[in-house]
Order: sequence, then C-alpha cells, then structure tokens
Amino acid sequence: MIPFSSSSSDLLLTIRGLLPSLNEQEQKVGQYVLDHPAEVIHLAVSDLAQRAAASDATVFRFSRRVGADGYGDFKIRLAGELAAGRQSTYASVRAGDSVTEAVQKVIAGEVKALEDTLRVLDLDALGRAADALLAARRVDIYGSGGGGIAALELQYKLMRVGVRAVPHTDAEMQVISATLLTSADLAVGISHSGESPDVMHALEAARSAGARTIALTNHPASPIARIADVSLSTAAQEALAHGYPLGARVAQVALIDVLYTCLTLKRHEETDLSQARIAEALHRWHG
Repeated sequence: MIPFSSSSSDLLLTIRGLLPSLNEQEQKVGQYVLDHPAEVIHLAVSDLAQRAAASDATVFRFSRRVGADGYGDFKIRLAGELAAGRQSTYASVRAGDSVTEAVQKVIAGEVKALEDTLRVLDLDALGRAADALLAARRVDIYGSGGGGIAALELQYKLMRVGVRAVPHTDAEMQVISATLLTSADLAVGISHSGESPDVMHALEAARSAGARTIALTNHPASPIARIADVSLSTAAQEALAHGYPLGARVAQVALIDVLYTCLTLKRHEETDLSQARIAEALHRWHG
C-alpha cells in the first residue's frame, strides 16, 4: 500500500514536478539527476556541475529549490529514495518497439503515474477544493486540448453530486464567462503543463471578478498553480507517447475521481438522493 502524502515529500517527484519552472541552468542539473540518480549520490558538487554543464552555485541553488537544506542533505535524501527502490522515470514507447513492448510500457507508465500522483497528493488542498466546490453558487471549468476532455469529465462528476458546473473549451467564451462570475462563484482551470495561456487568462479574469479559483495541473509551480487559491497536482512523467505525456490522462481522471469521492463523503445524503433521482429518470427514459 502506497502511503498518502500531504505534501510533495518524494525528492525525485518534486524535481520532476518543478523542472519546467526552474531556470535553464537549474533544469540541466535537475534533468541530470533524474537521468542518473544512482550516480549523483556519489558525486561532489563540482562533479555534478561539470556533468550537467552548470556551475557549482547552480547545484547549490537547485538543491534548495527542491526542498533540501543543501547539497549534502540533497544527496542523503536522494540515497534514501533509491534505497527504498523508488524510480523517477519510466520508459516511453519508441519506434521499433513490438506490440508487446508498447503495451507493457503504456500500462506500466499509467500505473506509475497513478502511484506517483498518490504520493504527491495534498490532502489538505483536496479538502479545501471540495469545500469550495460545494459552497459555490456556480462553477466554471476551463480547459483546452486534453484539458478540455478533463473539463467535461469533471462536469459530469460534479453534476452527479448536485454541483452545477459549466465547462468552457473555447478561449473567448472562457474569458467572457469568467468576467461574469461573482464572489459567490468558483472557477476551475485544467492544464497538464500549467502554462495554457487561454486557461491562465480565464483564471485571471475569474479572480478579478472576485471568484475563488482551483487549478488542476501536473506542475505545482506552474503559472496557473501559482495564481489559483487551491492547486491540485498529478505526477505523470513528461515522456511523450505519440504527442502526449504517458499517464497524463489517466492521472487527471484519477484526480477528478478522488475529488468526486471527497464530495460524496461531504454531501452523503444529498448525493444519495441525487443518484436515486438520476437513476429513476434514466429508467423512465429508457422505458
């Protein structure tokens, strides 16, 4: 059983999640650590700096950016994770893979994305997000591309617990709807990268209108995560599988399912009543 974590305490997952928000030199160090973790625990500062084509100061700064007290503490924590058998990466599908190899990589990647998301899941933030959704008069959901699909999934789950929500996947409609929100409303922005300009603009408009905001992203230090009142993160690896990160979609759906479950627990009687009414209506419709 993988233990729940109320914060991103896994060092390798923290590095992977923060990597896009680091500067170019820090990213070089981070990527080298992710690619060669077993080697790094034996390297001096200058050795890691040389291998990553960065400076000693960058290595020290990187260590603190990912939550360590210094490079020594960073190596101790990294060694502990490796001793526990945790892996930070998983193989992506490549040209020339057999069907068997491709299937194994895809399933393994999706399972790993779920396990890693469980490790980084902030339970306090999850509770705050659920409370905000239940208290909202109106909920807007913004997503584009793959995030648009997740927006529809979230709307479906919210409706089943009696929370009325409207997904918006068109950039102009996102901003128009966000502008008309009030302090009684809530906006949810979904972006795997956390850098979708359309979702970012919509969340900013919603905040300006007085609404509370929630971000669902894979990167806890991304722009939409920073501006949201509550941020929930997945932990899928940035290994492309035919144009999309392996495990990203299944991790998003799992996070939505977890949020839905929290809502049902907080609104148990109302949810049971809503489900009974929905079942009765669908039964009559199907005849």
